[in-house]
Order: sequence, then structure tokens, then C-alpha cells
Amino acid sequence: MMKEKFSLKAELVIGIGDLSKLTGVSTRQLRYWEERGYIEASAIEKNITRKYNFEVFYKVQAIKKYLDEGFTLAKAAEQADWRKKQVIICKKFVNATFVDVSIADDKKLFGKIDMGYVDKEKTQHLYGIVDEKGSYFEINKE
Repeated sequence: MMKEKFSLKAELVIGIGDLSKLTGVSTRQLRYWEERGYIEASAIEKNITRKYNFEVFYKVQAIKKYLDEGFTLAKAAEQADWRKKQVIICKKFVNATFVDVSIADDKKLFGKIDMGYVDKEKTQHLYGIVDEKGSYFEINKE
């Protein structure tokens, strides 16, 4: 029998108290945000604590960040949703282009990220470099 793939985003749920502790947002605020439709509990049953999935955890953190920057709650939630879309596009790009990572120094965590070809002719290869100089791109002709 084959085991199903575990998804941290889908399967990890936390209660409202833990969500509050992890994010610094009060349970009262979380309930209010839920009432307004900015976040949604995974499961609500009578006399049972609200449970939130991992994506809600990230959204709450994002909303709090934007509130701390001076946004209204509505705008903060809108910014959090927009940021999520940006992250999804970045993930799609990286998943489509990422080839490999070679580790040059496992103590300092230096290495080279092979991002594939940058041209249709496949003559130029893009690398992301992380070394003592910092983080930068390098294009090598094949």
C-alpha cells in the first residue's frame, strides 16, 4: 500500500490560542478577522476550539505586518492576499526553472543555484551565487 504524500500546508492545524501565541495577534482580533471574512477556520464545531491551517498562519502574519506598517485592516488583508499571489507566481517560476544546488561550503552555507538556461537557444546558463561577496547572478555561456 502506497502512503499518501504529507502536505504541511494542508494537514497541520493549530488552535486559536496557539495561532495567537505564534503571531502575536490576540484571540479576540482573530475572531474579529474571521467574522469579517479575512481569515477562515478549518473546522468549527460547537464547544470545540477553532482550528486553523498553515496558510492561515502565514496570512495572519502578513496581515499583522501590514497593520504594523500603518495599513487599515481591509488594506492589510488585501495586501496579504496580493502577496500570496506574488509568492505563488515566484514558486511557479522557480519550480519550472530550478535545476540544482551545489554546495561549496556547508558550514558557511555558500553555493551555486543552477536556474537553467536564459535563452531559447540554450547557450547561456543562469546561476545564483551565494558566497563571501554576497548573493548575485552569474550567466555562463555554454
